[in-house]
Amino acid sequence: MPVPESSSKMPLVVAALGIAVAIGAGWYLQRKPAPVRPMTVPVAAAPAPAPAATEPQFPVAPLQQALADQPDDPLPDLFSSDAFVGDALNALLANPMLAQWLVPEHRIARFVAFVDSLPNRKVGTNLWPLKPATGTFFAQDEQGAVAIGAANSARYDAQVQAFAAMDTTAAVTLYTRMYPLMQQAYRELGYPEGYFNDRMIVVIDHLLAAPEPVAPVIIVRTDKGYVFADEALEAASSGEKMMMRIGPAHEAAVKNKLRELRAALTAKH
Repeated sequence: MPVPESSSKMPLVVAALGIAVAIGAGWYLQRKPAPVRPMTVPVAAAPAPAPAATEPQFPVAPLQQALADQPDDPLPDLFSSDAFVGDALNALLANPMLAQWLVPEHRIARFVAFVDSLPNRKVGTNLWPLKPATGTFFAQDEQGAVAIGAANSARYDAQVQAFAAMDTTAAVTLYTRMYPLMQQAYRELGYPEGYFNDRMIVVIDHLLAAPEPVAPVIIVRTDKGYVFADEALEAASSGEKMMMRIGPAHEAAVKNKLRELRAALTAKH
């Protein structure tokens, strides 16, 4: 049975993890999404990551050194970087839908805060770097219970295909190019001693460990919308729920690309 638009949000999972980690879907299965609010600097309602070491565990310097022989134009200021980021993502993904998916303002700050928040139970809607997925959430009858409809994963086809087809080398090059801006945003988020790439690897590992429930996935309607009937699934983080909600085939495709990105982001040069 069709259900009105859920709060399924489909950020692009790491636009190269170099700008859009996200295959998302919201945490409740049916909740009207709050409008994206203007913001200055996003603040993640997240517990701080583990205390940062004095040196990064996964330094980006070796990646940046590989680009040393490829001079490029100077980076813009963090708070004037939205157009630069949009152009770079258009060149990377070459997808005609990208402009419709991206939230136009504070792109790097949103991305950094969003990534940092994924292991939490909730992620504020003002942190989402992409707009809600279109289409209708589907639930179906399943032997007297209600399950996520098999057709629901089609809502995410275009975003997952774009992410899975992304050139990993080009994505990591873009991530490395923009890393100084992301590091600045991470420090300003409240981690003056932290390193964003270390946090990125922690979050990728968290997403890779997301449960892979076998259909039918039973859900229960509450006054806040549908939730997972399985208490263990419902207790999962917002990032894990995003991975589960896009469907098993999409989850597998996203995890495959995340593994590629992780390997490249932790490579020694």
